[in-house]
Amino acid sequence: MVKNEFARWNENVGSFIRAIGTPELPRKLSTAIADEMPFDIAMVFAYQGTENPVCLYHNLDEERAATVITAYAKGPYLLDPFYLAAIDPKITGVRHLRKMAPDQFYSTEYYRQHYGRTRIRDEIGIVCRPPGAGAVVISFTRPGDAPFFGRRDFNTMRAIEPVVRAAIEEHWCDGGPAGSDAAKRNAEDPINETLDVMADGILTRREIEITSLILRGHSSRSIAETLNIAEGTVKIHRKNIYQKLGASSQSELFSMFIVQLSKQ
Repeated sequence: MVKNEFARWNENVGSFIRAIGTPELPRKLSTAIADEMPFDIAMVFAYQGTENPVCLYHNLDEERAATVITAYAKGPYLLDPFYLAAIDPKITGVRHLRKMAPDQFYSTEYYRQHYGRTRIRDEIGIVCRPPGAGAVVISFTRPGDAPFFGRRDFNTMRAIEPVVRAAIEEHWCDGGPAGSDAAKRNAEDPINETLDVMADGILTRREIEITSLILRGHSSRSIAETLNIAEGTVKIHRKNIYQKLGASSQSELFSMFIVQLSKQ
């Protein structure tokens, strides 16, 4: 940052630090970050295990929020790379969608249904770990007619991350929605339970693992590397999965998954 930018950032930091513990913190934090990195949508979600995420803040109008926030939180979040980062306790700090996404993520039905319908092209965020909570993720998106977040944006987020994360972790240090005392389900793979019910016992445990990875956007090669099995074996499993479920495409598989989520 040059001198005048540094002064502006310090002024913004003072503003959102004074807002810690008040409802104004998320908005002032977003305003400060907007001065350093242009974005369209700002969101803050609290995640805890496989519980539905709680939106703590967003800057959307009611119509866009119905798709970006409400529909997402009802179940599709399970396929979100940011959710997978949030439930991994080893992960903190800056995360970029393009660096987290599996190799075929951008051709998945989830990407088409969620990112396509919401006109989101790219997303970058910070995974925070408030004491007594699961995770709080503050993320920022750009629309389809804007450039992807680039190296400069990523470096900017890395530079401001320590103070932003400290503010968020202090603000939600009592746990808040993410630190509910309700029982938390912590499955090895949070999608497996839904897939097991959906398949009604006709898929093996390995086939459920592979179905989960297919829905998230992994290719056969990526699945083979993830599970440490032969790619040819993965292809056989994929064929059996589609045959057993009566699905002919990843799109149909996704639709079955969403229907099952709506029943739960």
